[in-house]
Amino acid sequence: MKKILLENINSVPNLPESIQEIERISQDPDSTFIDMKKAIEKDPLLMANILRLVNSPMLGMSRKISTVEQAISLLGKDTVRTFVWMSTVESAFTINLSPYNVTLTEFTNASNKKLTLMLHWLMKNNAKSLSKLAPATFLVDIGRIIIVKTLIDGNAVDAFTSALENLEGVDSAEISICGYKTTDVTASLLKRWKLVPDIIHLIRYSDDPDGANENEQKMAAQLKAVREAVTIQGEISEESIITAKDTIMTFKLDMEGFEEALSKMMNS
Repeated sequence: MKKILLENINSVPNLPESIQEIERISQDPDSTFIDMKKAIEKDPLLMANILRLVNSPMLGMSRKISTVEQAISLLGKDTVRTFVWMSTVESAFTINLSPYNVTLTEFTNASNKKLTLMLHWLMKNNAKSLSKLAPATFLVDIGRIIIVKTLIDGNAVDAFTSALENLEGVDSAEISICGYKTTDVTASLLKRWKLVPDIIHLIRYSDDPDGANENEQKMAAQLKAVREAVTIQGEISEESIITAKDTIMTFKLDMEGFEEALSKMMNS
């Protein structure tokens, strides 16, 4: 199964040139929002997808955003860059999470809720870290898409279903059948796509922030807490909130800001 999994990671198409250009601009400290605007506008389909995502209920914008320039001015390059990645994932994969007992709608809802929670949590007091955490939050679980393809190719769906029922946690079932868990697969895919190492490290250590270096540990813990708060089916439950708050207390994160972000989400 490990061999099939690695083959499936390597078979994912390279990023389109337009996405590579936007990523280069995002990583260039001397670039401007005009540079990003021009790069996005070169790809009309991408531009349309970004405007659709920006105007979705997820962000709850008070007025319609009709241009990429408006989107970048209001939300910043880092947030719009994350919407670029959202559009890329939508077009790059046929998403099937049925072995996890998760529908496409639930997977999309979970991804959007995690991103929205992270944005609300950090936008006010820690916006600078969103350049890494916003894309990491949205991308962290796309490894599940490749794991499912591996399960199907290896005729291991039934074995995985059994492992989910008998082992403690999704990670344990993934490792038992495929040899790797979601964050390992996602990190390997993003390394192949040449995403910045900092984001890859945050994803890889979001299961175990203690293993991250001192500069990355806090952000890895923030990613862990958000993943814990939103279940794989896209629900925010009393139990999931307790688990997330345990992580927040353990790593001495901003509890007040997290609670405000949760309240804003629940009341929107």
